[in-house]
Amino acid sequence: MRVASSCIQYEPETGPIWHLVSLREARVKPVAVKAAMMLFAMVTGGCSDLTTVKAPDVLEPPALATSGGAEALRVGAINGFVLAFAGDARGQITISGALADEFFNAAATVIGLAEADQRIMPDPSSAYPYALVHRARLDAKRAIQAMQAYAPASRSKIGELFALKAYSELFLAENMCSGIPLGELVDGNPVYGRPVLSDELYAQTLLDFDSASVYAADSTRILSLARVGRGRTLLGAGKFAAAAAAVAAVPTSYSYVTFHSAAAQPNGVFSIINNLKFITVANREGGNGLDFRTAQDPRVPTVLVGKGVDGTTDVYGFATYSSLAASIVLASGTEARLIEAELALRTADVSGAFAILNALRTTKAGLAPLTPDSTASGRVDQLFRERAFWMFATGHRHGDLRRLIRQYGRTVESVFPSGPYKAGQMYGAEVTFAPDAQQLANPGYIGCTSRAP
Repeated sequence: MRVASSCIQYEPETGPIWHLVSLREARVKPVAVKAAMMLFAMVTGGCSDLTTVKAPDVLEPPALATSGGAEALRVGAINGFVLAFAGDARGQITISGALADEFFNAAATVIGLAEADQRIMPDPSSAYPYALVHRARLDAKRAIQAMQAYAPASRSKIGELFALKAYSELFLAENMCSGIPLGELVDGNPVYGRPVLSDELYAQTLLDFDSASVYAADSTRILSLARVGRGRTLLGAGKFAAAAAAVAAVPTSYSYVTFHSAAAQPNGVFSIINNLKFITVANREGGNGLDFRTAQDPRVPTVLVGKGVDGTTDVYGFATYSSLAASIVLASGTEARLIEAELALRTADVSGAFAILNALRTTKAGLAPLTPDSTASGRVDQLFRERAFWMFATGHRHGDLRRLIRQYGRTVESVFPSGPYKAGQMYGAEVTFAPDAQQLANPGYIGCTSRAP
């Protein structure tokens, strides 16, 4: 994703999700079509005043029907994914981490963020960046179609787009309620989507990761991305053996990251903590959250930034993201090994599971070997703690907390921050996000089918 993700940024739009990506709306801004056609080349040579574009208003539909137009759509799709994944107050990482126990609200009120952190998210809700994530999905689909038609030889690029489309769907499955609407484009025309249950969404995600693997060609980077994504999806669906098999060939050293810059597409996690001071790295949030700060674990280094916007909360930054240009891991060989360790633990291979966990710990200075807990429940706690610290602030934690309830029989109150909140308030009861009110414009959608974990 190194090519253009640091030099183009979206200006978010509002409206029903299907409306955001209509080809009918692809209009030329007050610049020449030629300049727009050079978009994908320009970003590799540095940023300028032309690099802030409002996708999809980049090219006229006739101009899209070329290899250059397809490449421009590909670049735009990558940027849209990065924004949805790693934006600041409206990014999947920060919002899902706030609902989990990774981040704590340090602002008086920030629409969406405060509701997520306190677990008070009615249906409908504006807390989750639903439109942005879904838009990333459809932008990837549109770019795939263009690349298949006009640049079919760029197979690994098409595979990458399939993988990003799949990850967008996976975020929706991991974070959202069941029964969300998914619009589509049919012959370039927007079509309202029917409500899709979580199991159906996991199935669609697997299909797209399979397509990514097929198109990856000889690119081991994209093939490993698809394999890790497939393993993560199967893990969410409770298919542990298949998940471990999916990631078996991924090297432990593998890492696929998003790239950022201060000028455009900045690291939103750094921005929302260090610049905006809206959130802080949490510590034992709600009494049952993990001790991300006080553990002094080298995988989650923190630094005191100052007081939050609310004037009272101490804000601690995640030192791994040391600037607006810091990269963020989307998929890694570490995650692959953690998936294999989980299968070993579920099949009572305790020694095998902890051999994997301890082998990973040797790759990070300052981590001593783990000794398996004497109880099965304690060993599950150890596994999920390892997952939490290895993959902190990468958008995994909320899905893991839901899995602890759904797959391991934990109670909501023992997993999610609960009880007294700040300023004399109490935590709410929600563990999933709901789509925003604009999706009710879809006549086939009347709200979440289920808010269960």
